[in-house]
Amino acid sequence: MINEYRFFQEFFDGQIVKEDSEQYKLFKILLLSLTSVVGIFLVLMGWCSVVPFVLLEIGMLWNFYSGLSRKISFLLCIIVAFAYFYICSKYAFYANALIYIACYIPFQLIANGKDYSDGEFVQIRKKITDLNKILFVVFFVVLIIFLSLMSYDFGSRFIVLDVLSASLLVCSALLRNERYLEYYIFRVFALVFSISLWIMAALEYNSIECIMIILMYLAYLIFDVTTFIFQNKTYVNEYMLQVEKYNKMINEKLVEEKLKAYNSKNKNREL
Repeated sequence: MINEYRFFQEFFDGQIVKEDSEQYKLFKILLLSLTSVVGIFLVLMGWCSVVPFVLLEIGMLWNFYSGLSRKISFLLCIIVAFAYFYICSKYAFYANALIYIACYIPFQLIANGKDYSDGEFVQIRKKITDLNKILFVVFFVVLIIFLSLMSYDFGSRFIVLDVLSASLLVCSALLRNERYLEYYIFRVFALVFSISLWIMAALEYNSIECIMIILMYLAYLIFDVTTFIFQNKTYVNEYMLQVEKYNKMINEKLVEEKLKAYNSKNKNREL
């Protein structure tokens, strides 16, 4: 009884991790393969250097297969952080450059220290509390102010897009670490602003190299939207099954207790 209830509660709190379905695994492989082919084509045509291509490949591996190994995930995180820092510095996107080094690496360390159980797919179902909402909003506002002042001081290009995309990326990473469902909302806005930022860079500098970053963020956007749909479909169904199982277990327990009381009453009458 206690074990079943604990499983039900842990499932509701987002502690239970399930294996990916074969369809979901195939989707990740196809998305990774498609973006890789486009990236290789750009490099072979001489339109893009190796660093953005490495960022594209390692970035997708880091996001798509973050649950395979904590050590590998941390190594991929470091490579992505420094490669992105180099490219952002080149285009004077200093807010984005800073957050990948100063925030993503510490967040990855924190994520590695959490117990997400075994499994590749981390369930994100918890709803953020009212107190955490206030703290989160304060953090978001302070982050925007800090990155804005820093970007202005260093002469960042496209300050508004740079700061907004960087702030939203940090907040989405923080929400994901804590498995809050609001992660998907912030993530979509973060990726849309990030794609917009690099489209502006591509037009401003007439750089095909920026297409590699746009491609990476576009792959992230497709991946996260599909993951949300997959998770909702899989875990909502599983959750309803657990609710049904739990209610049945409670009803059986009540029937058993009433039956014991009835038998005890009849036994006393016979005596």
